[in-house]
Amino acid sequence: MNRLRLAFLLALCFAILSSGCALLEKQRLPYYAQDEATLWVNGIAGLSGAEQGLRAEAVLKNPASSPALKSRALSIAASRPGRQGFAARKELSAVYAACAPEQRATWETMYWIDLDGMDSDSLIALASKISPEQEMRFPWNLAMLKAARRNLIPESAAVIARLSNPMMYAAPAMLGIAPLPPGQRTVSVALVIPQTGSASALGKQVAEGALAAAEALRLSGKVVELRIIDSGQTGWQQAVQALPAQFTVVGGPLLPGRYKALKAAAAGRAVFSFTASLPAGEEGVQAWRFFASQEDQVDTLLDAAEKLGISSFGVFSPGDSYGKRMGGLFMQKASARGLAVTGGTYTAGKMSAWPKEAGAFVKTRVGAQRGSIPVATADFKAIFLPDSWKNMDMLVSSLHYNGAQDRLMMGTSLWEQSLGHGSRSNPATFALTVFPGSWDDDSPAPGAAAFKNAMAAKNARPDDWAALGFDFVSLAAALNLQPGWDAKSLNRTLSAKPEVDWAGAPMVWDGSGKASRKLFLFQPAASGHAPADMRALKERLESGNLSTPAPAAPAAPQRPLSFDQLVNSLSKD
Repeated sequence: MNRLRLAFLLALCFAILSSGCALLEKQRLPYYAQDEATLWVNGIAGLSGAEQGLRAEAVLKNPASSPALKSRALSIAASRPGRQGFAARKELSAVYAACAPEQRATWETMYWIDLDGMDSDSLIALASKISPEQEMRFPWNLAMLKAARRNLIPESAAVIARLSNPMMYAAPAMLGIAPLPPGQRTVSVALVIPQTGSASALGKQVAEGALAAAEALRLSGKVVELRIIDSGQTGWQQAVQALPAQFTVVGGPLLPGRYKALKAAAAGRAVFSFTASLPAGEEGVQAWRFFASQEDQVDTLLDAAEKLGISSFGVFSPGDSYGKRMGGLFMQKASARGLAVTGGTYTAGKMSAWPKEAGAFVKTRVGAQRGSIPVATADFKAIFLPDSWKNMDMLVSSLHYNGAQDRLMMGTSLWEQSLGHGSRSNPATFALTVFPGSWDDDSPAPGAAAFKNAMAAKNARPDDWAALGFDFVSLAAALNLQPGWDAKSLNRTLSAKPEVDWAGAPMVWDGSGKASRKLFLFQPAASGHAPADMRALKERLESGNLSTPAPAAPAAPQRPLSFDQLVNSLSKD
């Protein structure tokens, strides 16, 4: 019985198999052969991410590997932990840059999927090493976006906002990014500033302001594609040259010594130079200034002095190159206005000589009677002091000691850097002291308020350097310069005053593209500095009832001396 039952079951199985095979033959189901790359990926699927990276590296090094297999291995190598990842991402970026849009879409889709194979710790480590400039480029942009979407990095929401511009990608829909509405244009702007090395502290502040502006514009309905290129890294010129054609506006370089290299690398684009001056014949033709000039500083001081009824000036400068240059410029511009001006010098670095030199400059006279108060007999009513703030306590006190306490003391924008909220000054010593600056923390202007709100959203500190980056991106968005532009049309647009709500001191351009900046006027305060009170200054000057002030307390710098030296070196060029 058991043998019969077993035989029956075997016969039934053979019958089912026969009928199944006949059915397959009748329907002629196709056979799908997997390609070489897919077979290879399936073959390494069970390995760790690090081992997959090593296998991919081996494929890339094997000259017998087919182009299709190498392409697949490149994406795997770039999306796995291990030493091969750095070189693979660099190579992938170069391959992507040389591709047509359709090929770029394929790379984006493939790399985005492959990044799912990178564990969280490895993705966090990779994201922590991605620079602001890399963040805006493939494949690092997708790595940052993936990390932010997983909420693995600080300020994930801000990163998602920055990297959700559909114009950054060839396949935004595959990345879960909605395409732009029909007809809407993206403003593409590049910033070439140091993020590492010399001046990186300033460059990072400029970058913070620029990123804040891009985010604020996005929230207002405008799309800004911002790329920050680190001029502290080797090869930055090549990165500028490789910018797509829609990046018509480039700002930088902050360091005057890199201006020529930036101008050459950005040939064909509108370069807005963050330097105090441009070579003769180039402003409005080859580049446009986006920084306060030394002329702007002098004009601000002379305008303020004339409002106070002052028409005669003394220039008291050290014997260094900056003092000579600024002192000479002040005398030239004052004379051009028909104002009386007298020059004098003191010995730089030799403070012990300053009281005597100050007395000679202001023509001090002391009565024969014992205890007579020194009187300055020089006929100028204001004194221009082109020197760093660290020397002002001693210098102004020396002038006061020699009877010039009723003169208006005027400094340069170098002082703005040292007179932050952490500085300390004796208000009596500097009661009649003013200087120009580019950022007013107390400004009620809409642009300043928008800037401070945007920086607060990033938990970043608003200051003059961040305002520079914010205003530059705002101007680029207002210009919306398209490929095919020329210098004459840009000059016309600039002279027509583009609609920019300036965070810092506003800039204007004339019909030839030459810029000027209407700087703010400040006074040193007990802590930091404050907007100059013109009414109080005028009343104090006119009253003539001025007593010799008490000795000033030494000023405590807000920032390390090295930082002030860096700023001074940039501003003095």
